[in-house]
Amino acid sequence: MNLSNIPEQGMIYALYRERVVYQPYKKEDQELEKLLAEEENLLELHLFDDVKEYRYIKKRQGTVEVCVEDSALSFDDSYVERIYTLDAGEENLEEHDGKIRCIEVVNYITYDENDMIKISDYRLKEVKA
Repeated sequence: MNLSNIPEQGMIYALYRERVVYQPYKKEDQELEKLLAEEENLLELHLFDDVKEYRYIKKRQGTVEVCVEDSALSFDDSYVERIYTLDAGEENLEEHDGKIRCIEVVNYITYDENDMIKISDYRLKEVKA
């Protein structure tokens, strides 16, 4: 993993074989180092803030490692989806402590020669309260 491109701080979304981690992080934080040290059980890692996402995905053959940000992509349009998040044990938004938490998915759209839409890439986006 090349962690030099990760945002200084933001959210971590990590899928391990036995658990999911979704929480805020800071680049120099010891907790982040511990989470990344478990690489053998890591399946997918997303480190993102409001403008950039670092993505690391294990595949059956090899890995995918990419840093996604608006300025580095060529796209015709974008579409943003908002996804509301719940803590462990919560089943609906009413159980929150009054603070709605969410992330956004930025979908990058291109059009082909027949004006058909294609989502050419995406990134997760931190939503600050």
